[in-house]
Amino acid sequence: MFVKQDGVVRTDWTSGVVLVSLLTLAMAACDSADNSVPESAEPNPVEEASGAPRVFFVEPAGGATVQAPVRLVFGAENFTIEPVGDETVHPGAGHMHIGIDTQCLPAGTVIPKASPWVHFGDGSMEIDVDLTAGEHTIALQIGDGEHRTVDEPGLCNMITFTVE
Repeated sequence: MFVKQDGVVRTDWTSGVVLVSLLTLAMAACDSADNSVPESAEPNPVEEASGAPRVFFVEPAGGATVQAPVRLVFGAENFTIEPVGDETVHPGAGHMHIGIDTQCLPAGTVIPKASPWVHFGDGSMEIDVDLTAGEHTIALQIGDGEHRTVDEPGLCNMITFTVE
């Protein structure tokens, strides 16, 4: 269960209490050649109609060993990241969600607004998460304006890393 207090989201889904501090940074789409993260705070435009949309982790790298709190930074290509707004579904647009120590959800599923999922309905693409020591798997999944998973290959990605 998530509880928001003083702008901090707290949850307890393992043996310890996990502190999640949400940041409000919306970034533009990453350049597919070098995967750098632009500093623009504008939503990222759909780059090319022929390019397949995808979401990915900018950091940490898969298989990395990291220290808590863990900075998770996401990227998107050929897909517009937008705030939820009035919960209207816009084709080719949506917002990020992460599932901590869980798998991606099937297409068309409403993403739960409870542990282990964290919503980025404000359009942000970055978070610091205080995870317990050990191996963790994070699912990064796009949801539309109704918080439903999008039926498009590439709009869910998973990463595994170890926290010291």
